[in-house]
Amino acid sequence: MARIGIITDIHNNAAALKLILRELEKRNCDEIICCGDIIGIGAYPEETVRIMRKLKNLSACVKGNHETFLFGRMPATFPNDEHMEYEERKYHLWEHERLEKDSVRFLSMLPYSQTIEREGRKIYVAHYSMDGQNRYVNYHQNPSKEQVKTMFAGIDADIILYGHDHAGSIMPGDDHIKRPWYINCGSLGCPAKDKNIARAGILDIGKEIQYESVRIPYDVEAVLRDIDLFNFPDKENIKQYFYGVDTV
Repeated sequence: MARIGIITDIHNNAAALKLILRELEKRNCDEIICCGDIIGIGAYPEETVRIMRKLKNLSACVKGNHETFLFGRMPATFPNDEHMEYEERKYHLWEHERLEKDSVRFLSMLPYSQTIEREGRKIYVAHYSMDGQNRYVNYHQNPSKEQVKTMFAGIDADIILYGHDHAGSIMPGDDHIKRPWYINCGSLGCPAKDKNIARAGILDIGKEIQYESVRIPYDVEAVLRDIDLFNFPDKENIKQYFYGVDTV
């Protein structure tokens, strides 16, 4: 039996990450898989990456779109295909300046996708659907199962783990055994309408596949106070769209 903790879209929320990792350890997860977007949005880029670098049981971890901004894919003109605004770009420059060399090196070495095998099951890990140039495509908010099948057409796996859509969605195989399962556990670090919930998942693989959502409340007000303290670019939009704060 393999017991795996699943996380994604941490987004520089070190407080929520620490809480979730303690919970997954308490619940006897043998290993951790991360589906990308370690950085972006929050107040603590270096601390967050440092936590991930030190994880001894991190068995798979991939780049997300926010990591690609660090390595040459951040728009420099407006408007752009990423729908990135000028203030958002300024925020990314702010966070990138706070990453130490070892953290940049760690993020640079992450692949865009990984396939691992546990208990005879293939597990495919990616941040989202990608084209042949490792660009994220076919985005659907709250996708249907048919849309998810199209997104990951051609992927040979029993379980497909991904992120990017912060709300998350779980689509089991037809009888808890048949392939594939599609699992997005939801954003760990951006609670949005959930207000104060850090999200993750636990995947048990044996004769059958079982999945459990993990939702842990935490002191999000302390995180918001830190955002105000650092007063970084685009903070009001970040608080509104990613933390569910009414800034009007």
